[in-house]
Amino acid sequence: MQSNTHSRGDRGRQSGENFGNTGPSRRTVLGWGLMTLMAAGCARVPAAPAKPNRTELTLIASAPPSVWDPAFIHDVSGQRILQQVCPPLVSIDSNNGNLTGILATSVTLSDDGTQLRITLAKGLTFSDGTKLDADALKANFERWQNIATTTSKPSAIDTLLADSASHPLIERYETPAHNVLDVHFTRACFSFPDALAHPGLGVLSPASFRANATDPVTEPLGAGAYRIESKATTTAAQREAKNTTTLKLRPKFIDERVTNSSESASATSPEADTSTSEASTSSTLRAVPEKDQAPRTVSFIHTSAKISPAEWLASDHDSATHTDIVDAIAIKEQKEIAQAGLRTLHRDPHSVVYLGFNHDDEHLRHLAMRQAIVQNIDERQMLKDHYPESTLSANGFTPASLGVQPERPVLREEKPTEELLEAADYTGQSIPLAYPTRVRLPYMPRPEATAQNIREQLAKANITTHLKPMRWDTEFLPALLKGEHSGLWIFGLHGLYRSPHDMLARLFSGAHPLCNARLTDIPQRLDAALGIESPTERRETYKRIQKDLLTDLPLYPLILPASTIALSRDVTSYLLSPYLEEPLEYVTLK
Repeated sequence: MQSNTHSRGDRGRQSGENFGNTGPSRRTVLGWGLMTLMAAGCARVPAAPAKPNRTELTLIASAPPSVWDPAFIHDVSGQRILQQVCPPLVSIDSNNGNLTGILATSVTLSDDGTQLRITLAKGLTFSDGTKLDADALKANFERWQNIATTTSKPSAIDTLLADSASHPLIERYETPAHNVLDVHFTRACFSFPDALAHPGLGVLSPASFRANATDPVTEPLGAGAYRIESKATTTAAQREAKNTTTLKLRPKFIDERVTNSSESASATSPEADTSTSEASTSSTLRAVPEKDQAPRTVSFIHTSAKISPAEWLASDHDSATHTDIVDAIAIKEQKEIAQAGLRTLHRDPHSVVYLGFNHDDEHLRHLAMRQAIVQNIDERQMLKDHYPESTLSANGFTPASLGVQPERPVLREEKPTEELLEAADYTGQSIPLAYPTRVRLPYMPRPEATAQNIREQLAKANITTHLKPMRWDTEFLPALLKGEHSGLWIFGLHGLYRSPHDMLARLFSGAHPLCNARLTDIPQRLDAALGIESPTERRETYKRIQKDLLTDLPLYPLILPASTIALSRDVTSYLLSPYLEEPLEYVTLK
């Protein structure tokens, strides 16, 4: 959970154009002023007939999802697609860090942290026409709990509803009203309200569940703005049916949100127990998009074409090589985009890029070898050509905005590199350095360039590595999730909500941790942190855990990358979020 010592501005700002009641940003106002001046200079030119606004939005995405169930999606691209279809109950307001309702009008936690009350907006429906009520939400919670405790099936929510020993978090449910669900926990969990923003907890119609409810759904039916019309099956050089995931706007979605806009932000059932703790939070429903403004069709193009983002964005929107939005823009590409007269927007950093160590490697199992590698990597060299200026070196395993960064232990130059390599019995053997290919990631826009930079730096210290390119969707990500990477590898995690537990547990806890840390007490310490009522004490606990991990070096946090998104001339507004929860129904087009 976010540090209370931070100001509201520190906890995340709205990047790019703002929505709701916040008004336009200063950057937007300046942009409007420039367009006004340009229009004034052409005032004598007869106005062209007004063209209707475009209704289709196109985006470049990485490989299509391997599954179509939010609970089993591990890659950022797949999560962003499914969030448009089956969003979670709440999101995080980037202006102030508060929870904002998507499907729920309020979320409250009891004083002792053991009872969660969720009040749904009234009259919501799934894309199949069935009601989203307390019974449907209960069915989702029951499914999530079963998925999280089925250790044979790695999911995106393993660490949310089960601890390292697979002890269920949820004890029972009550439905005091048709739109109110009470969830009773087996133990205190003070950070769970924030966890409801996790995209893996996207709410689905029970009608889409498989016969075995823990199996991934194949046809997700959600209560979001869009429904899936067609699913991509592969990647292709240009835009083709086989590499395009198409979403269609649900007209009823807008009507349901308009109906709920007058509801009380904290409406609860008369039977509600109103006692709540400081960790509790209420949410107001997110503002409704302007009528007839939301794109009616959204197309995600999964492409392998080696075309620069500027070319994709600048081409005519009727072209097969046109797109309106390209995410994960490298700094060199930003210059090309600016030269083409196009815009880029920057998200606040909420990711970490790591260098992974396989501790079963005969050399990397030695702490001395890991120390030798760490002290010969200068993260600043990685920032020059690949990341925006706001990217920083990482002091821990979590984003700095969460306020739990430890004082970094001395890792560099404790001993000469030669002495460390001798202690590890290393005599120049080549170590593989794996990196993903055919992918753009918000935290790593150019993986090959990052890997090459590390290889060159280590070579200067007589540490030999050889690059190991691995296709993202079929090789790199599966190996990462199964813990099968050998040698060294570069990967990153994006913080999906505002809790240190999110990333630390994914790395070191649960049934399928991404790192084989040698400190075996870390899962238990992470579990215990969830039950700490005091936010200050909870933050200090996460700091101590990270400090101990840094001393042992199970993996090495490299940088805190800022991410950049580029827009075509047709996009007039786009809602950015450091958590990547970016609802496309708020995008407006010329």
